[in-house]
Amino acid sequence: MVERFNQTLERYLAEVVEKWQRDWDRHIQPFLLSYRSAVHESTSVTPVFANFGRELWLPADLITGIPPDAPRSITDYANDLRNRRMHNKGFDEGSLVWLHNPARSKGKSPKLQAKWDGPYQIVTRINDVTYRIQKGARGTPKIVHVDRLARYYRANNAQDEHVLGGGSVARHY
Repeated sequence: MVERFNQTLERYLAEVVEKWQRDWDRHIQPFLLSYRSAVHESTSVTPVFANFGRELWLPADLITGIPPDAPRSITDYANDLRNRRMHNKGFDEGSLVWLHNPARSKGKSPKLQAKWDGPYQIVTRINDVTYRIQKGARGTPKIVHVDRLARYYRANNAQDEHVLGGGSVARHY
């Protein structure tokens, strides 16, 4: 994500700097203002709205006014954010899940190592965001945050399939 942002910044600066490239630093603040106030395709909101729950008020807004659908209460924003964050994240006891595995083996390419491990079974739900999981009947239980879990589905077709250690086929979302 940072590399993508840097690429966008470099492309912008290449368009506006002088021939000898000595004034690049004067163009960063206007760029950041436009970047932060533009609706992003991936989130459908501006970065300012995603962080603060409201849009920027620019000098032009004082002259032209703000569209009637723009203001939202911070409570509505917080509820929407909570709903999006918890979307499809509630797991029932006994559910099968994948565990995000950030551990890396020394001497192996990190890009080629498995990023998900499983399936694990939900043993208990400790609270809204913490679960006790276990891999197999004799596996050591682990307590993990919900952000490290993904639903485990048996594959119905060949698309998005992953072969597990035991040879069964499954997929995660």
